[in-house]
Amino acid sequence: MKKPLFLTLTNGLKVIIYYFSELVTSSILVLVKAGTDYENKNNNGISHFLEHLFFKGTKNFPSSKDLGLELDKIGAEYNAFTSYEYTGYYLKTLPEYFERAIFIMSDLLINPIFPEEEIQKEKSVILEEINFHRDNPLSFVFDETLKICYGDQPAGWSILGKEEIIKKLSREDIFNYFNSRYSTQNSLVIISTNISPSKIISFLKNYFKNYRENESPPKCKFKPTKNFQGKLLIKKDLTQAHLVFLFKIPGLKKLKNERYIVHLLTIILGHGLSARLFRVLREELGVTYYLRVNADNYTDRGYIYIQTGSSLDKIELTISKILEELKKIKREKISEEEFEKSLAILKNSLFSSLENSLNICYFYGLEYFLNQRLITPKEILNEIKKIKIEDIKKIANKYFQKENLTYGILSPHPLRLQKINRIFKDVL
Repeated sequence: MKKPLFLTLTNGLKVIIYYFSELVTSSILVLVKAGTDYENKNNNGISHFLEHLFFKGTKNFPSSKDLGLELDKIGAEYNAFTSYEYTGYYLKTLPEYFERAIFIMSDLLINPIFPEEEIQKEKSVILEEINFHRDNPLSFVFDETLKICYGDQPAGWSILGKEEIIKKLSREDIFNYFNSRYSTQNSLVIISTNISPSKIISFLKNYFKNYRENESPPKCKFKPTKNFQGKLLIKKDLTQAHLVFLFKIPGLKKLKNERYIVHLLTIILGHGLSARLFRVLREELGVTYYLRVNADNYTDRGYIYIQTGSSLDKIELTISKILEELKKIKREKISEEEFEKSLAILKNSLFSSLENSLNICYFYGLEYFLNQRLITPKEILNEIKKIKIEDIKKIANKYFQKENLTYGILSPHPLRLQKINRIFKDVL
């Protein structure tokens, strides 16, 4: 794959265009610097709330029904999502409808009307989403562990926000936040299409010419935390215990290409039937049904996480076995076979989806948005080829340290925390 075209329009809007004549569909993705990291204690959750409200009507399509009909007319696949560092909006359709898709996207971002009655309705929807998240033990224990890990700052807050804050948000609060964050200076448009770049540029210049150009306040400065800490959470209606380990790692700005080694490490531990933790916990001991091992990366912070659940009488054994495997990967040599297998999984996970126009937008857009660089799959492959077996062991020793660890355990009744803390002390 070649490098896409990058340009800045006269109004300051940054644009990435990936042109490929063989693409069957065309996609537009817009990333905006609006997320939990840009919120404060009085409006936590507003970025996610706003994302919902964009689809409730615009100047040209004044109701959700009107807007939905217009999107259906072009057969669009569409959605939006909120993260800590950005909110994203996408439309995907056939090239014959793509100019209309760009117009609709511009109307969403430039001319939302946020009707008062829709704000009140959507508050109920968001509150139900918060309840659903809280009732799900996997999401609940993960969110609570993040709070323990990062404390009372945006990095430790929920993207969904708190009930009391959502209930108080007014239409004025919503417009103030919208006007402060949704602008050319804060947005990146990514397009993947078989339509000529010159045509795409003319569409963008026409439809985004009235997009706000104001500067916005920077995000809240992240405050690093260091100490080992953990918490037992009680939820009486459970029949098993759930646990999360978070090992803090640097943000992307400092981690740089080490992130590929970090992901190889998570693959060795938890991806596929041959992964170490899956083999021990699921196949040998039969103590768990689900296992998640991965890394989340932000510009200023990150973590490797391990999440699983087990029966109450096996939770201490589960913790011990996880820590023993982490200790092994820090001390023992990784085989050539395991290394090559993990490389294959990493390359497949990075590139197998790039035949899809929307995923091409994600690939180039997120890389530029978070790292300020345009990089091709081939260039990433070249970086991965530089990784040596011993690099994985070095990374494991660097980050699998007790002072980097935060844990959360969700259980229907109190567990023997003294014994659990002793396990951490003795094994890790």
